[in-house]
Amino acid sequence: MGWARVTVVVVVFAVSLAALAASSALALWGGADELAARDQLRAAATELGAAARGPVHELPTDDAGSVVPEPDTRRLTEIARRVLTNYPGTEGGFYFVRSDQFAGTVVSGAGPEPPVTDRKGAEKTGHEPKADQKKGGKKDGDKKGGTRPDAPGAPVRRDPPPLEAPSIRQQCREVAGTEPGWPPVVEVRDVGPSRVAVAALAVGDERPARAAVWVMVRLTGPEQQKARLARLQAATGLSLGGVVLALGLTGGLAASLRREARRRAALGDELRKAEHLAILGRLLAGVAHEVRTPLTAIRSTVQLWERLPAQARTPESLAAVVGSVDRLNELVGRLLLFARAGHESYRSVGFNAVTAEVLELVRARADAQGVTIEADLAPDLPPVPGAAQAIGQVVLNLVTNALQAMPGGGRLTCRTRAARGRVELAVSDTGPGVAPDARDRVFEPFFTTRSDGTGLGLALCREVARQHGGDVALDPAGGPGATFRFTLPVTVGGPPA
Repeated sequence: MGWARVTVVVVVFAVSLAALAASSALALWGGADELAARDQLRAAATELGAAARGPVHELPTDDAGSVVPEPDTRRLTEIARRVLTNYPGTEGGFYFVRSDQFAGTVVSGAGPEPPVTDRKGAEKTGHEPKADQKKGGKKDGDKKGGTRPDAPGAPVRRDPPPLEAPSIRQQCREVAGTEPGWPPVVEVRDVGPSRVAVAALAVGDERPARAAVWVMVRLTGPEQQKARLARLQAATGLSLGGVVLALGLTGGLAASLRREARRRAALGDELRKAEHLAILGRLLAGVAHEVRTPLTAIRSTVQLWERLPAQARTPESLAAVVGSVDRLNELVGRLLLFARAGHESYRSVGFNAVTAEVLELVRARADAQGVTIEADLAPDLPPVPGAAQAIGQVVLNLVTNALQAMPGGGRLTCRTRAARGRVELAVSDTGPGVAPDARDRVFEPFFTTRSDGTGLGLALCREVARQHGGDVALDPAGGPGATFRFTLPVTVGGPPA
């Protein structure tokens, strides 16, 4: 179930990223189209300005209120149409600054032609006189009785599209004063429902220029704008919805992981309790054997006393009875430690302080054996939560085992350190080490290599350490002696290392 949720989260997040990438690509695509349109407009305006240089200067002087004659307007239209044919989708024409009028406009896909005015400003219908119509009849290519826009008698257009005309006029006025040789000025603006790019260039070297050419391309029309906006909205909505869904699924997954962690922690506690009970069960099996031996010795001695006179109760026989009782007492004490492990109240325990206290406790014995104690305790070692008596018992057992391994003298080294949220005590000796066939069994209850040992010391150490969330482990063989590492977490409930 968890893997299925993770897969769903990854898939949803991937789809969201893809949608975001798609929306970004749409935006970048529009930007790339705009750059290409700018380059095309510059080239078209430059070519149109060069083609119209001579014809414009041949026109009569245009003063305020004058109108470019119809034949001249038609001639300018032909020049614009010839040049703009090489630039699909472009529109353009001419603007005369002094008379503030447009002429020779070529508009692609335009609607009905606007009225055409004559030299005196009177409105014309845009059709030839009736006498001319009678002479010419239907023109070639006029399939419906009208005239083609590019036919000699066809009406010509003067003004740009009405929505764009004011901005084109202003742009042409601005470029009329630019220095000769300047490149076309390109501006992109939103006009009504469309986005257009317009390039304007002064014609000739006269300044202020008599006329300017303008070239326009529609980057997006109303339908394109709607379609692009719809695609962008869909991609953005999908990506945002995917992100929200991914966040929701991630939150649910995090909650599931927390529940799983709590469940695993509970199972871990139950498992530790089960292991503790299993160990106690094995202990009971070993107790029968361990208790029977001293009890048999005590019984035999007492029976001997019953049959013999009082003089038979020698100090040696009394010492044997006391030794057997002490062995029983030690065994019972260790069993009680096993039974209490994990049930003591925890408090903050200084690992260095416990180690130093144990080393002072065994120093006299170490001196008697000729053992040198070296303590390398890390400064600023963080405290650990636990039962101080139980932790001290583990340290004492490890140190005692090291001393027992060096009856003829040697060196006992205790080092503490902190790493990755845990503290560690390493107890090393220079004794004979642990035999290879015994390394895997040293932590088993009642396993011992000494004739006077109970086999509970290391088993008790590991049990107490694991009840505190730590562990006791024997280092792999490497040189003389043996090294046992006792680790504890600095926070309650940490898993064993």
